[in-house]
Amino acid sequence: MMHQEPFRISPQGRPNHYKTYSVLAPFETHWRPATCAEADCEVSMLGWTTTVDEKTELGQRQAAYIRTQSGRHPLERREAALTVFTFLPGEECFTAHQIRSDREGIYAVRPGDYRAYGVPFLHDNAEFWIEDYAAHLDKIDKQANR
Repeated sequence: MMHQEPFRISPQGRPNHYKTYSVLAPFETHWRPATCAEADCEVSMLGWTTTVDEKTELGQRQAAYIRTQSGRHPLERREAALTVFTFLPGEECFTAHQIRSDREGIYAVRPGDYRAYGVPFLHDNAEFWIEDYAAHLDKIDKQANR
C-alpha cells in the first residue's frame, strides 16, 4: 500500500512565513493500558466467537491458550472438526487497548509549516499557548488590513 499525503491547499508564502500550533500527546508518556470497559470495546460489549481448527498445531496451541492461560471463560462447542469458543458480553477481549492518560498535552508552537519546521517552543500550559495563538492571529489581521 502506498503512503498518500493528506490534501493540503498550497501555501502562498515560504515556510518561514508560518507558525504551526499543535497539542502533542506522545504515546510513550500520554497514553496508558486500558480495560475493554474503559476503551468502550464493542467486541467485549457484544461478545464474540473464536473458531479454531484443532487438527492443526496452531489450532491446538490456540485452544490450549484459551482454555488454560487466557484467564477468560468462554463457552465451548464442537462444529465438525472445529472448536468454537463463545465469549459472552462483558468478557475482556484479546486486544491491548490504550487510552489517553490524564496528563495534560504538550503545547507546542513551531516556526514554519509542514514543508520545513523550526525548533518548537513549548508552552507551560494551555492558557499561554492560546494567548500566543491570539497574538499571532492579531498580527496576521493587522498585516492583512494595512
